[in-house]
Amino acid sequence: MHLTEKKKKLFQILEEYGSVAIAFSGGADSSLLLRCAIESLGTDRILALTSRSCLLTQQEIVRVSDWFPRNTPHLDIDHEFVDFDPLARDEFVSNPADRCYLCKKRVYGLFFDRAVKKGFHTLIDGTNADDMKSDRPGLKALRELQIGTPLADAGFSKDEVRTLSKEIGLSTWEQPTSSCLATRIPSGLQITRQRINTVERCESALIEMGFAGCRFRLDRLDPETGYVQVQTQDVVRISQDEARCKLLGIFNDFGMKRVYIDMYGR
Repeated sequence: MHLTEKKKKLFQILEEYGSVAIAFSGGADSSLLLRCAIESLGTDRILALTSRSCLLTQQEIVRVSDWFPRNTPHLDIDHEFVDFDPLARDEFVSNPADRCYLCKKRVYGLFFDRAVKKGFHTLIDGTNADDMKSDRPGLKALRELQIGTPLADAGFSKDEVRTLSKEIGLSTWEQPTSSCLATRIPSGLQITRQRINTVERCESALIEMGFAGCRFRLDRLDPETGYVQVQTQDVVRISQDEARCKLLGIFNDFGMKRVYIDMYGR
């Protein structure tokens, strides 16, 4: 199916909903979904909801807030942050293999509660067709809560999301994929505020040095060992002495004594 036809199908799906609450992360997928919902439904039939917790970096929260003046400067969109404290829940802190499923179900449950209070009875998110082919624990939560996935239903791949986003002028068209900070902590290793802060500080240092889309992961057994992933095009640069030595000094200050670089990249 041609991209133009997929866009038409996406609009038809959205129009059939009538009104929607959208789980909005500020990433490429949810940004395209929100923009298309605005065009097909109008601003008065849309509610955008964003989870806010210690699992998001400050840069990500700012990015979400900045999305609206950058991409819909003349429109009044109803957007709300929904605060969530995952560290108050034992099933999250213990970090079981299905942590992502448990967390997603909790957050989207909060979204539903907020949406219903404001008169919205349909919640959708930016899951695309490629996501549906992967083994993502969060997909189970989507099915159980009956979350709509219009991009996937219309057949949009990740590349097609980026292509259409670029065509319509969204600032997020080439934004690297992101995930919550808890994904950097291996299953079975308890999630603590200190560990989340360590991950955030290390990734912030990488980003400040120009390594966008990076990941800093902790070792399951050794609290002083970490693993760095940068985008494929950045592997050579981070391996050079100047960047490597500077980052090692920063990581050491954060308590990391051994840091390994993934030479495959992301």
